[in-house]
Amino acid sequence: MLKHIRRAIFGPVSGQPRNGGGSHPARLGRFGKRNKLPKLNSKPQSSRIHSFDAQWEFTGVGGGNREFRLQLYRFLRDNIPILKAVVWTWTRLAAAPHRFEFTDGPVSRQKQARRVLDNLDRRIYPHPTVRYGGFDALLIQFFNSLFTDGGVAGELIVSPSKNYVDKFYFIDTATIDFDPTPEGGWRIMQKIDEKKIPLTTDSVFYYPLDADVDSPHGKSLIGAVGFVSRIEQELVADMRKAMRNAGYHRLHVKIHPPGKNPAESDDDYADRANDYFDNTVTMMRDFDVDENPVTWDDVEISYVGPSAQVSSSTNWYVNHKAMIEDIIAGCHLAPFMLGYSYGATQNWAQFKYEMVQRQVYSLQKVASNFLSWIANIELALNGIDLTCRHVFDNRLNFGLIDKLEAAKLRTDILVTQIDNGLLTVEEAKERLATIE
Repeated sequence: MLKHIRRAIFGPVSGQPRNGGGSHPARLGRFGKRNKLPKLNSKPQSSRIHSFDAQWEFTGVGGGNREFRLQLYRFLRDNIPILKAVVWTWTRLAAAPHRFEFTDGPVSRQKQARRVLDNLDRRIYPHPTVRYGGFDALLIQFFNSLFTDGGVAGELIVSPSKNYVDKFYFIDTATIDFDPTPEGGWRIMQKIDEKKIPLTTDSVFYYPLDADVDSPHGKSLIGAVGFVSRIEQELVADMRKAMRNAGYHRLHVKIHPPGKNPAESDDDYADRANDYFDNTVTMMRDFDVDENPVTWDDVEISYVGPSAQVSSSTNWYVNHKAMIEDIIAGCHLAPFMLGYSYGATQNWAQFKYEMVQRQVYSLQKVASNFLSWIANIELALNGIDLTCRHVFDNRLNFGLIDKLEAAKLRTDILVTQIDNGLLTVEEAKERLATIE
C-alpha cells in the first residue's frame, strides 16, 4: 500500500542508477583511438515519467477504492509539510476551550451533575496511555479524523452494569460503508475481512463532512489539492537541483591542442597531445585551494555559472508561492493563517481571521452536539434529570479594543432609542442579549 501511495505522489522511477562518481574531471579533449578512457556517461535522463503518464489517476493504483484514497490522504497529511500545517491549524482552531452548561435544575443538582461529568472526562478517551486525556484529546482526534478522512466514526461503550458511560472508541472511517435501505435511507456497515457487519445505530456515531445526497461518506479537506500538492513537491525538487547548480560556479578549462610537427606520424601526434591533455587535467585536479594553475597561454580557464542568479531565485520563489497559495485555498484557509501573509495589513488580516472563525463555528456545532449527546446519556444513566449543552469559548484578545468599542457603540444606540421612545427597556435588553 505504501509503495502504491509513493508512486501515486512522486511517480515511478525509471532507468538504472548512473554509474561512476562526479569527482573525476570530464576528459573531452583527448585524441586518437588508443588507450581510450572509460566511456562518459550519457546525458542524464529524468527519473520522472512522461507528462501523459504523470497524470494523477487513482485507477492505476487502487482505482476508486475509498480505503486507498483515505490512506493516501493520511500519507499526504503526514509527509507534505504544507498539508500537515493545514490539518494541524484547522484542528487546533476548531478544538477551542470548551465547557458544559446546564439549562435547568437547582444549583445543588447542577453541582452533582458537574461532578459526574468530571469523572466522565477522566475515562472517556479510549487510550489508557494518555493519562486523563479527556474531552480535550477526544476533540483533537475528532477534528483530525474529520478533516483528513472527511468523516468521524465511533461507538459509545456503556459499562456492563449500564449505570455509566465507559469510553468512546473511534472506528477507522476507511472501514465504514453504507448500504441503502428499502425506505430510502442508509444503513451503516463496517467492512472487516471483506465482510460487512451492520453497526448498532443507537450507540454508533458517524458524521460526514460535506456529504452528498447519493453518498453519505463525506469529503476530505485535502481531497481537492492532491494533484496540486504533487506538482508543488516536484517544483521543490526541481528548485533544489537548479538552485544548488546555480549556487556553485565551476571551472571550465579549455586546452588548445598543440601543433603537429611535419615529420610526426598521426599516432605519435595523438600520443603527445593526449599526454599533454592528461598532464594538464592532473594539474587542475591536484592543486589545492591556496594554489594556482600555471600553464602556457594555450590553456584558458573560465567560470561556468548561470547569469542573473538573483532573478532566477525570484522566479522560483514566485512560482512556489503560487502553488502554496493554491493548496491553502483548496483547504479553505487564508495564506496568512499558515504564516504566508505577504505583507497583509492588520485590517485585512483581521477580516480574513474572522472569516475563518465563522467557518470554525459551523464545524464546532457538530462537535458540541456530539459531546452534548455523550454528556446527557451519562447524566441519564446516573439518574440525574438535567439537560446540559456543550459550548466552545472562542473569545480571544485579538482585536479586543475594537470589539469593546463596537459594543459600547451598540449600547449607546440602544440608550438613544430608549430616550427617544423608539424602544422600551425590555426590548432593548432583548436586542442586547441577542447580539451578545
